[in-house]
Amino acid sequence: MNIHIISFTKKGFSLSKRLKDLLEEEVSLSFGGKIDSEEKSSQKNELSSIHVPLSEWVKAHFRTGNVLVFVGAAGIAVRAIAPFIRDKSTDPAVIVIDEKGSFVIPILSGHIGGANSLAKKIAGLLRAQAVLTTASDVNNLPAIDEFAARNNLSINDMEKAKDFAAKVLNESWHSAESRQPAESDEGALPQFTISLYIKNDILSLIPKCVILGIGCKKGKSPEELEGFVRESLDEHKIDYRSLAKIASIDLKKDEKALVSLAESLKIPFVTFSAQELNQIQQKVTPSAFVSEITGTDNVCERSVFAAGASEIIVHKSACNGMTLAIGIKKINIEIPEEFQKFFIKNSEEN
Repeated sequence: MNIHIISFTKKGFSLSKRLKDLLEEEVSLSFGGKIDSEEKSSQKNELSSIHVPLSEWVKAHFRTGNVLVFVGAAGIAVRAIAPFIRDKSTDPAVIVIDEKGSFVIPILSGHIGGANSLAKKIAGLLRAQAVLTTASDVNNLPAIDEFAARNNLSINDMEKAKDFAAKVLNESWHSAESRQPAESDEGALPQFTISLYIKNDILSLIPKCVILGIGCKKGKSPEELEGFVRESLDEHKIDYRSLAKIASIDLKKDEKALVSLAESLKIPFVTFSAQELNQIQQKVTPSAFVSEITGTDNVCERSVFAAGASEIIVHKSACNGMTLAIGIKKINIEIPEEFQKFFIKNSEEN
């Protein structure tokens, strides 16, 4: 986690330095306040060396930094970040701290970006008061987007997540007042599931658990390989956000089509030697021709297991010199007690 802190007064900068010393994360300091001519002329002045216009600082870090911390007035932070705010699933965490270090206020991406949890941590370090305003935190309830972020789960539909959160709060309030669920029909309760498959009718949290094992002839075009993979994923209704990595034999570590595919899907590309692949004990579909060329009887299925998959859900398929197998690795996710009655256990059938 990269934390970028900007302050606007000498007192605020002193607090920034103190916070940097207390935090274990990577922290950078900047100063956005006014510096008089004497300070500017001093080569040893610490504020001069890290002075930067506020707009430039926000522009530089809003998309690349995990956390932006403003030591100063909340209004300054709000006006500075306003032009850059796009989506709660991608916006960074933004926190405001008054220059006395009395209050720590998360103002953006409290759950997905982790601003709320970091604000509480910072408040503890500074012996300050964390000021949380999100409804789930105020009511001591877990938040579905924070739960997803903590477990590296993607959310299939942010509007469904927002609706789910509102219904959970309403159900909680009703239950507290009447000592019974808001609806007698259990099906009327808000629901969510965890699935690697495409779900359009329910809030679904998508685990990054799918491994693509791929083999291909030398010189295959990136467009052809990506088209083959996407067609296969669509056929089996596998959500792209569930992809964790691509795996193949080390003979293909520099294969342009495979490298390009990994970059396009934004997932790691790992390779294994024929010797490593031959050590796989799980049953695979053998090919004498592949064994003669590569030294192992199956590249795609063995690669899936070598990369950590516990089972194959789509066995070897071939198309014009390309082969693909799709596997999944086990992920342990603990459902918070407050969410268990809303969780629909999925059979993972597509």
